[in-house]
Amino acid sequence: MAEMAPIIEQNNQALKQGIHKLQTNFNENYAKQEPYSTESLRLYISHLSLQDTVYSAMTQQVLNQQGLGFDVANTKSYLIEQLYNRAESFSGMVELVVKKREELKILIGVKTDNQSLKDTLAVVTEQLVVARGSFSLTADLLTQLGFDAAFYQQTILKLGGQITSEVLDFNLLTGMFNRLTQRVSEYMVEYGGEWIFNILLIIAIYYIFRSLAKVARNLLRKSLSKTKLNLSSLMKEMIISSVSRLIMILGLFIALAQLGISLAPILAGLGVAGFIIGFALQDTLGNFAAGMMILIYRPYDVGDLVEVGGGVFGKVESMNLVSTTILTIDNQTLVIPNSKIWGDVIKNVTAQKLRRVDLVFGIGYSDDIEKTESVLTELVLAHPMVLAEPEAVVKLHVLNESSVDFVVRPWVKTEDYWEVYWDLTRQVKMRFDQDGISIPFPQRDIHVYPAVSAAD
Repeated sequence: MAEMAPIIEQNNQALKQGIHKLQTNFNENYAKQEPYSTESLRLYISHLSLQDTVYSAMTQQVLNQQGLGFDVANTKSYLIEQLYNRAESFSGMVELVVKKREELKILIGVKTDNQSLKDTLAVVTEQLVVARGSFSLTADLLTQLGFDAAFYQQTILKLGGQITSEVLDFNLLTGMFNRLTQRVSEYMVEYGGEWIFNILLIIAIYYIFRSLAKVARNLLRKSLSKTKLNLSSLMKEMIISSVSRLIMILGLFIALAQLGISLAPILAGLGVAGFIIGFALQDTLGNFAAGMMILIYRPYDVGDLVEVGGGVFGKVESMNLVSTTILTIDNQTLVIPNSKIWGDVIKNVTAQKLRRVDLVFGIGYSDDIEKTESVLTELVLAHPMVLAEPEAVVKLHVLNESSVDFVVRPWVKTEDYWEVYWDLTRQVKMRFDQDGISIPFPQRDIHVYPAVSAAD
């Protein structure tokens, strides 16, 4: 191993000379280039790539030699010094490049048609990306050599570098936390009073406008309940909720203005966003349009019993511009898109004040038709919920295969429909049993014929 030491030392010296020569050539050539030009960027990328390769190889070589027991103290010290100087250079350089990038963005915002500024910004951005990669490699190499590079790793993370297991050590996290705590403390000392005042003011604005929205809702509800305009409950609720939301949106804009946020860019952004969202939410906008049509034409109202959406039957609980909530007879809550309702048949059971109850009763062919008709008429006229006008109908309707069918069609108030339906069905069965009138039901007769022998 002793005879290998001179060779290793000679090799290390060659690497040191190579690093020095590489840096000298770069400085001479880079000084001749125009700052932030494409040529200077190309030269910069090439130089960093060569440096990364050399420093990585030298670090690996030192670690291998150290693992084999060679004395590499001088070479390791030299390498750490070079990497430290490189990291310090990156730390200052990236800060300047970031400032340059922000300045260019501001200038481009003013001079939007200046292509030269845009080209320079592209070069600066690419230079920052390349430098960040080499900076990250340098910090990793320092860590491998036992140097505490937590500060540089924090700087890389702030630049948007990739988070790896190597940088997430205790020292790094502790340092980041301490620096964050210090900055928060300094910021609170300088701006804390102003922020506390703004927060309290925003809270006050919120409660004031929420109270105004509540007052507006109550006033509108009272006014609309007394108005002579023929408005549905759905339309009234939509007007009330829309006014309430507009008041809250106004409060939001005032709060944003208090924070110093300009409303003009927000409103312009909302316009552009609305155009984009319109394409993405075509189905929702279709529901919105259908909701408007339902509010205008009023095929149903809150509390109506309806059949919509291809067979959904129940009471209308609520509605907004996007969907309608239906409570079914068996107490299930269904939310149906308005476009599905408007694009299908809408059956409103409670839209009319009067309904006709359609009943069918069958008797046997041997039963007395006149007696049956008299019994049915008597039961219908005796029911207190059956209306005198329109007049109830009791007629022999169909001669079926095994029964003679009567139709019974009394008129009732809509809310009495099911009571009359159930009452008459029960009363007719009991009266038929009492008067000996049969109610036929399907049956099958089987005839058995004895087999006839050949002798017979």
